[in-house]
Amino acid sequence: MNATENNERSREMAGILPALQICFEFVDGSRRVFIQHDLETANGIRRQINPFHLFNQARIVVADDYSKSVFVCSQINRIDLIFNGSGFPAIPPDHADLIELDEAEFQERVPLNELTRLERRDQPRQVGDLMVSFLDLMMVGGTHVYLMNETLVKLPLENHSFMQRLLSKGPYCIRHREGGIGVLNTRNLIGYTVYPGVPEVPADTWMAQPAPLQ
Repeated sequence: MNATENNERSREMAGILPALQICFEFVDGSRRVFIQHDLETANGIRRQINPFHLFNQARIVVADDYSKSVFVCSQINRIDLIFNGSGFPAIPPDHADLIELDEAEFQERVPLNELTRLERRDQPRQVGDLMVSFLDLMMVGGTHVYLMNETLVKLPLENHSFMQRLLSKGPYCIRHREGGIGVLNTRNLIGYTVYPGVPEVPADTWMAQPAPLQ
């Protein structure tokens, strides 16, 4: 399902929302979800979180009156913090928007079995134009994250900055449509594909076409 489990099942079927919902997704594909209904406590948790250092620590601890859960950060693919409002400097500053899609939305916008409908990389673009691209990120364990990225066209020499960012193994923040952010642990990123991609590719690129989907 994804896109944070279809926006956490349409925000609990439009019922009363918790002040904060914390969703862990692990490298084996399993998930754990925690909720905090008290707004003051939820805001305290948000204040102590720095998304850009979230996976630099050895572990994350979550506790209530009855239990304590300890999670090893290297085994976490992503953490979603769902709440009303923004509250964090989420998306990278050179992006106009960066938002998650579910698999059906991605396939609708990227019809991989109909190549004639796909936009080519070598489209003429002017520096400063708004460009919309779609990304398929494959994480350890075989899970995928589908994103729609709106960014401004850069100079050719700057067009590898996106790849360098994802390969830097730092956290990568995305905006949730329902409020809050997702923080991806790119240390567990296996690879990604971007559609349409920029015209420039590294000199050592292997030029080959994907085999048809089965």
